[in-house]
Amino acid sequence: MRFLTSIGTSGLFTLTLLAGCGGGKTTLVVPDPSATIGLPTPAAAGPVNTYSGAQSPGAWTLTLDNTSGAFSYQPVTYPATAVTGKTQVTNGFITLGTTGGYALEVQGRAAILRPGDVTTPPVFAVPQTECYPITGRVRFPYVTMSIGPSQTVYGAGAGLGYGSIGASTDSTGKSWQFDDMAGTIVSGSTSFAGTCTTVSNQAAISFTGQQSILDDLWGDATPAITADTQSNIWVGPSGFFVADQSDPHGNPLSGQPTLGASVAGVVEPSSALNTTDMASKKYLGFAYEAATAIGYNGIPAAPANTSPVAFGQVTSSGTTITGGEFPSDDVTQPPNTDTVINLGSQSATYNGLYPSVSITVLDPAQNCANYTGPKFNVTSGVNADGYITCTFPGIAVTGNPEGKYALFISTYNWATRLGGAYSQIYLFQQ
Repeated sequence: MRFLTSIGTSGLFTLTLLAGCGGGKTTLVVPDPSATIGLPTPAAAGPVNTYSGAQSPGAWTLTLDNTSGAFSYQPVTYPATAVTGKTQVTNGFITLGTTGGYALEVQGRAAILRPGDVTTPPVFAVPQTECYPITGRVRFPYVTMSIGPSQTVYGAGAGLGYGSIGASTDSTGKSWQFDDMAGTIVSGSTSFAGTCTTVSNQAAISFTGQQSILDDLWGDATPAITADTQSNIWVGPSGFFVADQSDPHGNPLSGQPTLGASVAGVVEPSSALNTTDMASKKYLGFAYEAATAIGYNGIPAAPANTSPVAFGQVTSSGTTITGGEFPSDDVTQPPNTDTVINLGSQSATYNGLYPSVSITVLDPAQNCANYTGPKFNVTSGVNADGYITCTFPGIAVTGNPEGKYALFISTYNWATRLGGAYSQIYLFQQ
């Protein structure tokens, strides 16, 4: 028997078995043992990048031109006129003209956009310019990007949104298969197919049907995903992940209700992360608190809050990082150091997942102690300086694409207002 081995353009070995002269032929295709499992090695980032992503609900685009110092952003699902202007970089953040907006960019890999003042929810986006093939199979963990105003603000301990999904592709990257969906916020089928298409140098992976990879907040507004729902996934070249499922009917600019939600995350690391090393780094990012409706015992409605944050200014140890918001939404000021994030233990099942995060913040209004409705694993305390604090749980999805850490934290902040609010923290190592 003769064995003929060749390497094709797909990056796979084709092993042909020939049984004697003129015998039958059997072909096996097996993975190239020299190929790294995961996405292809990304090209070097350029100075001008267009990002696609989501605001929960709704798709957006963002272009950052670091050569001419210009920006452009625009909502897609719920269309509005593009906003353009000049940029200025201050302490790592990009100030967007005079709109009150900020952006934080991992150049050519991912970006967080706040398209307006502090009451504007964030957009998480990635620059998917082509349909990437995956070698083998990878998993994308993610956290929910909370929608608002919430229909309820109590019993929120069960709403810490985390999920993950496995993914593989054909050799072109155009056909995707998603499977083994798991987590606290998933619903619908655990597997489905997607199709990647490219239009005007921008790619997206779309899928159809009634399944949802998103958070259970969808159910607050409608009992099922609607037939007109637009479902898209974007994967950045280094593995940052964002998805949006939104019904295009409705118009947030005119106050009409919108249905849908989004998630944000990063490809699972190939091995467990070093938590002590992660806690020793410095980070910039945004903390988001979702808008709330009138809730428990007539608690007043409150707008969303998206604030730039920095962590790592205070020496950390073990599993904790310390930092906080920039005072008065001004990134030229030194950031606060009144928030402590304790990552806790890393999951033994999923690399980079921290299911028992603990977050401690100042609580001058004693919202933790004064709230008499149901709450979960929340405690009031006093810090070393004698100030009242509130400690509450969270879940973190973390990764280290290209050797730099990224943290996506889902939590419920009981101190921000009486009754609390769904919250996420997005951090990128500097």
